[in-house]
Amino acid sequence: MPPLTEVVCVKGKNSQFSQLSKLIESEQLTVECIENADDVISAIQRRKPLLVIMDLQLDGKDAIDLLKEMDQKGLRRYCSVVILSDRSENYVEITALNSGADDFLVKPVNKRVFISRLRAWLRSHSAARGAVNLAENGGMAEIILDRDKFMLVVKGDEFLLQRKEFEIISLLASKPKKVFSREEIKELVWGNPNHMVRNRTIDVHIRNLRVKIGREYIKTFKGVGYSFETGLSN
Repeated sequence: MPPLTEVVCVKGKNSQFSQLSKLIESEQLTVECIENADDVISAIQRRKPLLVIMDLQLDGKDAIDLLKEMDQKGLRRYCSVVILSDRSENYVEITALNSGADDFLVKPVNKRVFISRLRAWLRSHSAARGAVNLAENGGMAEIILDRDKFMLVVKGDEFLLQRKEFEIISLLASKPKKVFSREEIKELVWGNPNHMVRNRTIDVHIRNLRVKIGREYIKTFKGVGYSFETGLSN
């Protein structure tokens, strides 16, 4: 059996992964760096890492294409995926998040910011696994969260979600009708209530959730945050 690799880094052009690898190892984590994008899928299948960090522009392949391939092969259940890029335009970040990335960072990445984000990314893996019926916690009987499959079941309809989408909807659905502010979502999902996670990142994940499960389950409270409920008319 291959040794456990907790973080896989996929190098691209103008990469600072030598520095990032040292920061990862300073957290007592094992890391494998890959230079050939064609080797990424097989590495994830072998190592089953907790986290994959990759440049947007890779040699011979785009990170967006890799995300799609990971989805097709069912590999996203193993890990969170973080995209790094030299480009800071809004549409670049939105494209990465819409394609399934859990987070997006603009290079060069500040060392302290990276360590804080790394700890938050890995904390998300400490949640209990297995299927949870929210009715057991006073929630809605028709809502089931399957943490093994990252699946939300609503009234018998199954929705396969990305990791961060699942974590957000799990938080909202844990207390139906409660309004969670963006700051609460940052703290409880990313482990960070401050500036290192942008509001836009949360908004994109919410938008993607609505596309998958329908608008009626997530209500927006403008300027505040979001709540989970059923029977909404818009």
